[in-house]
Amino acid sequence: PIEFNHAKHLPIACGTCHTGVVDGARAGLPAGLFCAKCHATAPAAVGEDDWARVAQAPASPWVALTRLPAHVRFSHERHVSAGQLECTSCHGDIGTRTAPAPRNPVRLDMSTCLGCHRRENVTEDCAACHR
Repeated sequence: PIEFNHAKHLPIACGTCHTGVVDGARAGLPAGLFCAKCHATAPAAVGEDDWARVAQAPASPWVALTRLPAHVRFSHERHVSAGQLECTSCHGDIGTRTAPAPRNPVRLDMSTCLGCHRRENVTEDCAACHR
């Protein structure tokens, strides 16, 4: 509902708001009540009506920019913690954007993933990523 400004939230670590990014299979999107912990009042860049909608949202008011097909298994923990990849490897400049891209800035498809796996010399076994 609101064009989230990632750049304004730097240098907060991605895992602060996106729980699970370091130690889980999925990186979550924060609920509005989570945002309210830091924002006692409406930020200047967001209208008060918009801020009220975010702060009162029991679930995440955000729209995910990345969706993987149901047959693909992906673990953020394996890529971020074990693989030591930066968020920018798969999400491009999302952390410095002042408004969301229409979708993930980096095209995530099998050729992108295989290219990275080859560069990093990690498994290309189909069963490692496909159900």
